[in-house]
Amino acid sequence: MSATTMKDPGMASARQLSRLRDVYRRRGWTVWHGSATGQYWAAHTEQMVLLSGDSAQELEAKIEQLEQSSRPVATTFSHLVRARRTGALHLPPRPRPRGSWHRRGPMAGTR
Repeated sequence: MSATTMKDPGMASARQLSRLRDVYRRRGWTVWHGSATGQYWAAHTEQMVLLSGDSAQELEAKIEQLEQSSRPVATTFSHLVRARRTGALHLPPRPRPRGSWHRRGPMAGTR
């Protein structure tokens, strides 16, 4: 291989890495390339996720897939009513209001 051929893969990976960083940094991702492993890595600290891929395209596909699966579903009032009627919405029991229980002891009659 010639010297120019050796530089091209590094330059291409540097451009891909720079593009990935520019796109995903705004979404909370940290992207890097492991020179020892040759893999691309991405971490999202808020979601506590670490992803890796053998190529920039593979890593990008994994990030997009994860972001699509973790997006919240749009919630509307009719959606909640329908879920409540079908029993799909399980809410925790309401806590008892303070002061509603019968007090015992020497301070029972005082406030």
